[in-house]
Amino acid sequence: MEYRYVRVKVFGASHADLRTETALSEEDVRGAYTEQPVYIDQDPTTMTVTFDDAGPVITYLAQRPADRDERS
Repeated sequence: MEYRYVRVKVFGASHADLRTETALSEEDVRGAYTEQPVYIDQDPTTMTVTFDDAGPVITYLAQRPADRDERS
């Protein structure tokens, strides 16, 4: 799976949607957090990274967030 979009959510309410310059693989995402205490959950089209210290929640998406939100 390739992830081209990133959603960063802070305090459970405010968020920003970003498009990556190049597509990220699952290995790219997991490799970025090897030194940090995080939990990584994955489903067929997203990977969600949650930090131990109540930091931001970062979701990597295979499809544009607006398209995904409309289907939810």
